[in-house]
Amino acid sequence: MKSLNSSYISRLDHIRFFAASMVVFVHTYTTFGGKLSDNYIIRFLLSGDTGVSLFLVLSGFLFTVISNCGNKHIDYKTFIFNRIVRIFPLFVLVWITAMSLARGNATFTDALSILFFSNLQTSPLLTYFGQTWTIAVELQFYLVFPLLVMFLKKFGVRYIVLLSVFWVCWRFLIVSFFRDSLTSVGMMQTHYFYLTMLGRLDQFLIGMVFGYLYCNHRNLFTNKWLLFISLFLVFVGQTYLHEIGMWYLADPFTSTLSYVEAIIWGLFIISYACCEIKIPKAIDFTLSRLGDLSFSTYILHSIILYSFHKNIGILNITNGQNINAVCNFVIILSLILIFSKFTFELIEKPFLSLRKRYV
Repeated sequence: MKSLNSSYISRLDHIRFFAASMVVFVHTYTTFGGKLSDNYIIRFLLSGDTGVSLFLVLSGFLFTVISNCGNKHIDYKTFIFNRIVRIFPLFVLVWITAMSLARGNATFTDALSILFFSNLQTSPLLTYFGQTWTIAVELQFYLVFPLLVMFLKKFGVRYIVLLSVFWVCWRFLIVSFFRDSLTSVGMMQTHYFYLTMLGRLDQFLIGMVFGYLYCNHRNLFTNKWLLFISLFLVFVGQTYLHEIGMWYLADPFTSTLSYVEAIIWGLFIISYACCEIKIPKAIDFTLSRLGDLSFSTYILHSIILYSFHKNIGILNITNGQNINAVCNFVIILSLILIFSKFTFELIEKPFLSLRKRYV
């Protein structure tokens, strides 16, 4: 999506679409009968939860680039205003829906979860639109980003690197101490860091580091072979991290591996953004427009996916269970994109016209 504050990098919108599609795939594939497979592509796509991490690293990268590593002064109020008009219109839609569905039990405190805390376990947003937890984490990062990028300018990239390492060590200590005392029936043992800044701030920070490299050393990342290496690391590394249960084990060492996950995505983002390989204009335009729809796709995909499954069921297109699930994914993704186009044009886009320059 084009920004008022920096030159447009269309390839970042390609990545947004890819990240949203990964999340949609893993939810659709498992819902529509797909099983574990020896097929390596499916094994990789089943790590689709890592698409969330890709979004977070991309956020840190993008805002660092927009601010030119803090060399452009950020007007804090306007920055927050732009983030609000970008996120809250669609967020309010799902909040109204969630509060309506939870009206019998919802409290005033639950209603306030729209303000930066949709990742709380009791939030109706988390109950009915589980993926909105990431919005809370993003909003919390937005609040501190202008300060972080100011420190980046003042103390250099070394400060951001050391802060990210400190955060991983801090998480290691917290998980070491609390791993046996914060579990409950029906709740993932890792929710207290999987769904919160405790487990995610370092991923934003890694994005900032790669944003710094893009601003100052992008010539080092133009070689097409670096892109191929990063793709190899994405396919092999992210699949491995998923299959060893990186986000699903309340283990101190395992909790640090999301740092590696972020580095892999950071390398992919910068190598894809800088690579000299030319993308045909038609493909670039199409992927960019699909990237525009990524927020709606991510936030609303579950309601479309599960409504289709409940009312129509699994479409039997082929005999192979896994291939059939993939075919259903293609159909569901197409429907989600069509619906997302409407919500983008009717809900998101009008408010996006209110954005202002903040650097």
